Amino acid sequence: MPAFHILTQFIWPDAAPTGLYAEHLGVCLQRQGHDVRLIGGQGAYRPLKREKPDIPLFHLNHYRGRRGNFAQTFAEYESVRRAFHDYITREVRDDDVVIVTSAPPTTVSLAKTIRRHGARSVYWLQDYYPELIRGVKDYPVCLRQAFNRYWDSQLARWDRVVKIAANLAGALANSVVIRNWPTLKFENESAPEPGTALYSGNLGYGHHIPSLVAACERLSDEGYKIDIHADGRGMQQLPAWLNPKPLHHDPQDLKASLVRHEIHLIAAHPKIRRAVFPSKIWNSIALGRRLICSGFAGEMVSELQAAQSARFEQHLDQWTQLLMHLATSPQPVPSRRVGATGPSQPGLEPAAIA
Repeated sequence: MPAFHILTQFIWPDAAPTGLYAEHLGVCLQRQGHDVRLIGGQGAYRPLKREKPDIPLFHLNHYRGRRGNFAQTFAEYESVRRAFHDYITREVRDDDVVIVTSAPPTTVSLAKTIRRHGARSVYWLQDYYPELIRGVKDYPVCLRQAFNRYWDSQLARWDRVVKIAANLAGALANSVVIRNWPTLKFENESAPEPGTALYSGNLGYGHHIPSLVAACERLSDEGYKIDIHADGRGMQQLPAWLNPKPLHHDPQDLKASLVRHEIHLIAAHPKIRRAVFPSKIWNSIALGRRLICSGFAGEMVSELQAAQSARFEQHLDQWTQLLMHLATSPQPVPSRRVGATGPSQPGLEPAAIA
């Protein structure tokens, strides 16, 4: 029986979205009787008090840089990539399946190492970095095209590239779309408090702060009380009247806040349409809350509409079907689109694009 190795930079006790989704997939595979290992680094992205998942965890040693320092962050990325490379060399065997997330982005080059050890490779594309970098600096088109070509050539080496959204750029021949899902469970929740709006999550390079602030101003003019719980560089750009607060560190506090608020704000960036799609939207969709989305444009608008009608409770099943098919196939199989959307979820309003 093949082993499934899931590699991502931040794992428990951290609560980075990539780590949470990797954890959910690992637990699902283990409950089906498979040999699963979740491998991560030593660093921290988003502290959250939560129970240890029931899955074998491996924390690898590597250099840890200071968040926000570009040179140190890149050095940490490369150190984590080397640690993953060494793990694959030591632990991966013929016919195993290795799933690697795009955190850190340097892991995109690991497909060759995985193949050399007789294993199957899956790259979980949460962020397309050649486009995401534009949030730091909108570098020249010629350089961006060169970086895109390099990135796509690396993605093409993987047996499968699983994109979390259809708007993400990247290799096509080996790509499938399996959307994310809610990270929290909601059952028989109370009605929201009228006149309340919430932004909860990261405010980083993929978020256009002026668009978010403009959406908040319109809601404030309508009499809404707005709560901001966030982290990231965008916090410094928010006006004082919004009174931004740190992210919740207790999952139950986060859940209660999501349940309590009538409107959930979702931020994107109109110039960065093929780089990211906000994973936190799935908790809001699961609750059926009204969405106000700022900074969405082009492909992101189409993906938003598709996400609102997606059957997110089937997305983990689509993952396991893909992995079982891959693990039992002697040769690479033709790609097929996974994650087609179904009927709209009951009680969902279309999102407003701010």
